[in-house]
Amino acid sequence: MKKIALFTALALIGTTLGACQSEEDKVAQAQRDLRAAYAAKLEQEQTQKENAVKEQIRKYVEDTPDLYRISWKVCGDWTAPYNNGTRCSETRIPKTKGYFEPVYVWGANGVQFVNKQDFVRSFWTAGLFVKSRGCLNIGKPREEGLYNVKNFMIEKTSTTPTPQNVKVEVLSRQEKQEAVEQAFKDAEVENYAITNFGVSATTGLIPTGKNCLTLEEWKKTQS
Repeated sequence: MKKIALFTALALIGTTLGACQSEEDKVAQAQRDLRAAYAAKLEQEQTQKENAVKEQIRKYVEDTPDLYRISWKVCGDWTAPYNNGTRCSETRIPKTKGYFEPVYVWGANGVQFVNKQDFVRSFWTAGLFVKSRGCLNIGKPREEGLYNVKNFMIEKTSTTPTPQNVKVEVLSRQEKQEAVEQAFKDAEVENYAITNFGVSATTGLIPTGKNCLTLEEWKKTQS
């Protein structure tokens, strides 16, 4: 009986308080409830998007060939920053001022340098090519071939760079995952389908430009 009396009293108090609420208070409370519900819905949708992207990246990592990091140190490159009396093009992780970021390619299977005439007659454009299935930033692996990952401006009287100037490292599963995630962020497609990765937002096609050209494409471009 005591419990019944207590519950009855609490119900009466709630009813009395509700009756005491002004119409303005009721409207304000309804607005707060609506905002809270909307915020919760947005948070849920964002979480769903993030989980969907994570799943796409996971599948992408599993379905693509091994990823390799291509690093280099080439001195005598006249397009490189001038430092301590020399000009050296060198990669570094994390990238800092005066250094370059490595390039990531699928299925690397050897490197070589190819010279072509630079726009300055006394220089070569020395192209670093990696026998691979293309670069990560083009979105999808291609047929195996020689792909250009970096160009250097070298005096013709200087020594042409050699494969000894290049470091090729296969990434672990975790490193590959991180490289793909970073590439997504750099391309600003983290909230879009994986099929948008490497695809031009304006044309809907994989950019040709001067990125990761085949040897035949590279030979046809002007330095």
